Amino acid sequence: MVITSRDNPNVKRIAKLTKRSEARKEGLIYLEGTRLCEEALASGQKAKEVIVTEDKISWAKEFTPELEPLVLSRDVFTKISQTVNPQGVAIVINEPLIGAEIPRKEDGKDIYVVLENTQDPGNLGTIIRMADAFGLTAVIISPTTCDPYNDKVIRATMGSVWHIPVVRKTMDECFVFFGSAKIDTIATHLKGNELGAGDLKLPCAYFIGNEGEGLTDETSQKCTKLVKIPMKGKAESLNAAVAASVIGYELSKLL
Repeated sequence: MVITSRDNPNVKRIAKLTKRSEARKEGLIYLEGTRLCEEALASGQKAKEVIVTEDKISWAKEFTPELEPLVLSRDVFTKISQTVNPQGVAIVINEPLIGAEIPRKEDGKDIYVVLENTQDPGNLGTIIRMADAFGLTAVIISPTTCDPYNDKVIRATMGSVWHIPVVRKTMDECFVFFGSAKIDTIATHLKGNELGAGDLKLPCAYFIGNEGEGLTDETSQKCTKLVKIPMKGKAESLNAAVAASVIGYELSKLL
């Protein structure tokens, strides 16, 4: 049966879940779009519900054969959609638990990127994608960093959010762990040595701060090393995700 009314109880329920704040209350994530849904399913996420338009029933049968899809008319799907050009495919999954423990590699060649109060979803998503691409051990986020399962974050990760551990820790908890594990901690700072000067070694963790204010002085002062990215042009600074990527790439050479 194809649902053609926005007033249908199931449609109202799904429409509510399209809002991240509402889905979070129920421990759920609403994903929309063919690629986004397929990446999540391919990475082992299990769909609790699948929502499709009539022309996408075959997609549901292929990717979620164990579930009976909720079939909406194109008009109804468009009205509840959070995207500009709806593809007629959406799933609801359980929200993965954000890690409580910082993982370690058996060979000791750990690289962590630690985000202090990163607010822009695009930056967070790009950094998660970078960490996955360069083989980092984990992305560690402060309690004040934005929601890693925000729709914009998930889209920016291009599926990497399902591949790499995301751990939430306070800065104090990070320094306790890194200190006890003898892991170098690196802060980007104008007074630091230029990145690539040859004094970097693994295991290490590097810290990226808030987009507007950078790292807090307290965090910078607790780090064992300060580095700066050499810039030949006139720009005063780099976007947080770009800076994280430059440092991540440089460190990945040591793996």
